[in-house]
Amino acid sequence: MTNRRSPILIGLTVFLVAIAMRTIPLYWSPLPFNLDGIKFAALARTTLRYNHLPLSKGYFNADVPVFTMLLALTSRVTGVTPLYIAQIFTASIGGTVCLFVVVITQRIGVRLQKASYNIKIAAAIAGLVLATEGIFLGRSAAVTSEGVGHLFSILSLYVFAHALWSPRPAWILLTGLLFFLFPLTHNLSTIVGAFSAVSLLVLALQDSVSIPKLRLNTLVAGFWIYTGIYYTSSSMKEIGRVSSVPGLFVAWVIVLLLSTAYILTSKPRFQREISLGMLFVGGSLVIINYFTPVFPGTATGNLFTVLFILPIAVIGIVAFWGIPSIVQAHIEGYATVALLIGTLSLIGFALTAGLTVQYQDLAVRGQIFLHIALAILAGIGTISLSRNGSRSTLKNILPVIIIVCSIVSAPLAFSGLHATSAQPLVMQTEFETATFAVEHANNWTSDGHITKLASDHTLTQSTGSRRGVYQWLRGDGSKPICPVISQRSWVTVGAQLFPSSPAEVSQELYRSFIRSRNKVYTTTGRDPTAITTPLIDNKERC
Repeated sequence: MTNRRSPILIGLTVFLVAIAMRTIPLYWSPLPFNLDGIKFAALARTTLRYNHLPLSKGYFNADVPVFTMLLALTSRVTGVTPLYIAQIFTASIGGTVCLFVVVITQRIGVRLQKASYNIKIAAAIAGLVLATEGIFLGRSAAVTSEGVGHLFSILSLYVFAHALWSPRPAWILLTGLLFFLFPLTHNLSTIVGAFSAVSLLVLALQDSVSIPKLRLNTLVAGFWIYTGIYYTSSSMKEIGRVSSVPGLFVAWVIVLLLSTAYILTSKPRFQREISLGMLFVGGSLVIINYFTPVFPGTATGNLFTVLFILPIAVIGIVAFWGIPSIVQAHIEGYATVALLIGTLSLIGFALTAGLTVQYQDLAVRGQIFLHIALAILAGIGTISLSRNGSRSTLKNILPVIIIVCSIVSAPLAFSGLHATSAQPLVMQTEFETATFAVEHANNWTSDGHITKLASDHTLTQSTGSRRGVYQWLRGDGSKPICPVISQRSWVTVGAQLFPSSPAEVSQELYRSFIRSRNKVYTTTGRDPTAITTPLIDNKERC
């Protein structure tokens, strides 16, 4: 009975740990973690008010219907407004992704005919790594449609894998349904899913060629065509990243095909070496970005970020050791490899398409999907390495090392401007101040955090602008001569000037600025905010 219950207990433990980690932001604020969460809460609020999605509004993107409807439904069922249920809802989605990883890792272990004890260790490591690892935790704790995208990316691939090797039409129908909903969920996740589906199809045809598999070519082709038509017709600005360099995009699809075709026939040593080489390239980019921005005009890294990424690199080394085993694991293993190659191909496209903010966003957010595959690989890699070590040392110590490395990296998820160029945490005082400014002030300015908060909450272009503060703190202009929303944290972590690094304001400058103006609104708390106006109203725009 204990052996039967163990997988369930592992899954339940991972699920609860994942939810607990993703609700940590509620300790600081009851509001959604990430400014996008404010926007989605407003979309769900509008949906509940009018009993339909606000499709006719200019602020409603083509890739948000699924998340908006799910959040609105959760709010209706629980009776809690979208603004205050969003974080728990998102945490549940993140926990579900981690639970899927546990199940998939267990299936891979069974296919590799590993010992029952080792399978449990691998599944626990995979789930706990994804539940606590800092980079993935930061994105999966954020209230955004990307969370559902993570779920769709892993679910659609494994369903499609079963459709390729199973004669049951139910798998094909379910794959078609997921492919249909994918573009309505999240644009980046859809592109990752499309790349990975092609990679999985190539792996399936290399394994064995059959008429049913060849017919599924049309399903993948239809997915690509449908996605392209849907996003183009709905004027998704993100589609421009692809349409502006079509030749390069096709080139990376070819790289995807060749890489996938080669991995099944290459030797295990080469598989590990090429994987470690890519890890080295990724680490090199982090180090380079510490000294100078890889993408000009964006933020540089800092020592805080590098230190918290180092433990993740250790996990990566162990993970890539498990690639030869994953390749032999058939259905679930092929799906994991496809997700890995598909994501790497998209990152390669982003890095070679142009050193702009748009492609930086594509590369940085795209690499999040790597962590799903790496968690599974870390679990399998750990038991593969342990098998080669002595019973009293590596076998017992390595799982602990991997879990500790993952937990140590967790603070990176909630470090905000200490480590990144954007502050995801939204304090109640910030929300109240931005709301007051929208309702009672005209032509005001603030940093990127407050101005985006105001526009996301109102779902319109607010009367606030970041231009005045940006120009002032960058040294491109004088002090703003209009109402300004400022925060005490400008003195500690700096004012958000996304996509550039935060601009730290000296204590003396901040105090003199506040004293030289009229205070019309102030708050107290951990990070007090203030709305100040010039002593003489010049009626000029910032």
